[in-house]
Amino acid sequence: MVSPEVQKTINTLQANWVWVPKWIDSSSDNTAARLVSFTRTVNLKSRPSEALLHFSADTRYKLIVNGHRVAVGPSRSHSTIWYYDTLDISPWLTEGENKVEFLIIRYFAGSRGGMPFERTTFPGFTCIGKVGDEDLASAKGWTAVVDDSRKYPTGLQDDVFLHINERVSPVPLNQTVTPVPYSLKTLNGELAPWRLRPREIPLPESSSVSVNTINSIQSNSTQDEWADYLSGKGVVSLEANTKHSLDIQADVHSTAFVRWSFTSKKDTQIKLKITYSEGYELEPRFYPWLRTKANRLDSKNGLLLGPYDEMTLDIPAGQEVTYEPFWFRTFRLIRLEVEAGTAPVELVSFSATQVNYPLDVKGSWKEVGDEYSERIWDVSIRTLRNCMFDGYSDCPFYEQLQYSGDSRSVGLFHYLISGDDLLMRQAITNFAASITPEGLTQSRFPSHVPQIIAGFSLYWILQICDHHLFFGDTPYSKSFVPKIDGVFEFFDQHIDELGLVSGISEDVWQYCDWVTTWSATDDHPDKGVPTSGRKSNRHTYLSLLYAYVLKQAAGLLRQVGRPGNAAEYESRAESLRKAIKKHCYDGEYFTDSTSDIAKGDDLAYSQHCQVFAVLAGITTTEESIRILKGSFNDPKFSKCSYVMMFYALRAFSQASDELYESNYATVWNPWKRMLDNGLTTWEEDDVRQRSDCHAWGSVPIYEFCTEVAGIKIIAPGCSKILFKPRLNLSEELEAKVALGKDNLAQISWKKEKDGEGKTVKLVLQKKIHVISQLPSGKEEDHGEVAELSFVV
Repeated sequence: MVSPEVQKTINTLQANWVWVPKWIDSSSDNTAARLVSFTRTVNLKSRPSEALLHFSADTRYKLIVNGHRVAVGPSRSHSTIWYYDTLDISPWLTEGENKVEFLIIRYFAGSRGGMPFERTTFPGFTCIGKVGDEDLASAKGWTAVVDDSRKYPTGLQDDVFLHINERVSPVPLNQTVTPVPYSLKTLNGELAPWRLRPREIPLPESSSVSVNTINSIQSNSTQDEWADYLSGKGVVSLEANTKHSLDIQADVHSTAFVRWSFTSKKDTQIKLKITYSEGYELEPRFYPWLRTKANRLDSKNGLLLGPYDEMTLDIPAGQEVTYEPFWFRTFRLIRLEVEAGTAPVELVSFSATQVNYPLDVKGSWKEVGDEYSERIWDVSIRTLRNCMFDGYSDCPFYEQLQYSGDSRSVGLFHYLISGDDLLMRQAITNFAASITPEGLTQSRFPSHVPQIIAGFSLYWILQICDHHLFFGDTPYSKSFVPKIDGVFEFFDQHIDELGLVSGISEDVWQYCDWVTTWSATDDHPDKGVPTSGRKSNRHTYLSLLYAYVLKQAAGLLRQVGRPGNAAEYESRAESLRKAIKKHCYDGEYFTDSTSDIAKGDDLAYSQHCQVFAVLAGITTTEESIRILKGSFNDPKFSKCSYVMMFYALRAFSQASDELYESNYATVWNPWKRMLDNGLTTWEEDDVRQRSDCHAWGSVPIYEFCTEVAGIKIIAPGCSKILFKPRLNLSEELEAKVALGKDNLAQISWKKEKDGEGKTVKLVLQKKIHVISQLPSGKEEDHGEVAELSFVV
């Protein structure tokens, strides 16, 4: 419910939407967007103790106060939920003249470019608040100028989704204009183009990035001079009419605003081409989709490939010119190519500022005797951080899109290390707002180009189940029950005469996983779809996933006091289990489609169907162990990628402790290989090797916290846990796991002095109900406790 104070702010913001006059929301040039600068000059007798502003823009803004970038936003929005931000700008104000600028990028509504940057059909800027005695409402007193010097080209080979890379050239300055108010009036339930609400997540945090390792150089300036410049210890002077090129390397994979400053004693120009890459690679199989990558730091044998900014900048004599792309850049490597103009140019400064959602890490991991585990933990956290800005991004380098299938597991990783649910609440709420007429959520949202992946609506339901388990917010969870039922109704309407899910329309992607043999064909252009069910349009994976999620949702409905549909969901799940066992089981393994199609076709079997058969409850314990062992040791089975290994490990754990623990050591071989190849974030998958940063690869966080340390949440709001540490997997351990917003579990064990046993401890910040189960032992109920200790 919106408070009267917030509603007043919203009403005032709605009344102050403005834009430049005579705007055409397109361009004859090849660009997906244009920039507009809105500025206001404020004279102050003294710096105020507070200067609170509320503001928003369509599409995105950068707030710059006296040359300092102080905010970027709004957080990802769409017409029915458009966020505004609130910020006290007094720390950046000074006595005397102050310049407040909103630099706004407007992605054209009619362009499919800039997919993560959803926009309405109206460009806009709104601001309210006071600085000193001056009213900064945007409807009056501001000036604006359209910046045509920057273009955001479409059609580039390696910028298919974002369209953030810039082409900059000197053009005559446009005339400064007075913004025109929209004067929106929304009576009788009519909605404005932007249905405003306050920002639900904190503003991004920032930190300095070190980018001063030089891998190669071609310059008449020395490497030491360049190194000092990159480290902020000096400048680099470039002679007139000279060219320079160098590859520079950040300490770690980064998502950062990069900023370059130049000066010259005479009027001149400088040309730059700045290429961004996540690492050196071998010749691509099909750029940019299919890559071949080994040691990411092998500058001698590797290629540096990636999107680039290209610019020609005028440098007036005696003035310092600064260039910062509008949006942050993702990189481990940067290739800087510079050409000085007719007069010498001095490179004054360079900075890279990491920006990301403020990931308040409370969890920790310290394991004696394992050279990899702590590095795996650190890289998992960095990967999460770089895939979180104003939403959960699939990969920051290529897409920055928020997918429900990806963010389901990523949200769990986030909960366990921080106990923070704000980003996931925003995601769950926005996916709910994306519901299509047939009842499915969009698979990625907000997105300017809609997409539907059949199974991703089911993962959204799992997000709601997870959130309730960790945070116990019953009113919030209950609010989605009708939409959950709508998703299930879609699948129920696609139950065929065999009792299986089938017949889903061609414009819905039936994606399962990135698998080498599940590539696109002329007859079936969708990738990631099991091959054996393509002709019949019947995929066992979707029936299994539907049965699994029905079971989880039935539990949720009972927990939130809406048991009416729970029995129906369980009945549907049971019917699916029987139909799957009858038609999609060849007597030994589950098949990717019906078992009659699978005869003689080795490509009709996947690890995925064995995993979800276990999770859906179709198999006995003995069958679970057998099909998991067999499928993960036989190369004919299509392999689970990193994202699906999360579900595979859930199935292993559910099947038997011995099975889980016997496979634990080898499970992490791909992650260790990534470390050995110089990665500081986890790659998207080992099939395409497109992106080197994808948060679904942070699976180790979940396994370390819930399986090795043994913290399993079993009641809503983290009110009850099963403490089931796997002592056989670690000789000595110290770990911390977040339990919701206000509790933390500390787990430790180490060998006794005589070497005959281990002392195991669990310490909680707050008392909760704990059941323990030590290796080979029975469950023991301890009631509400804050501390447990065992000698095993």
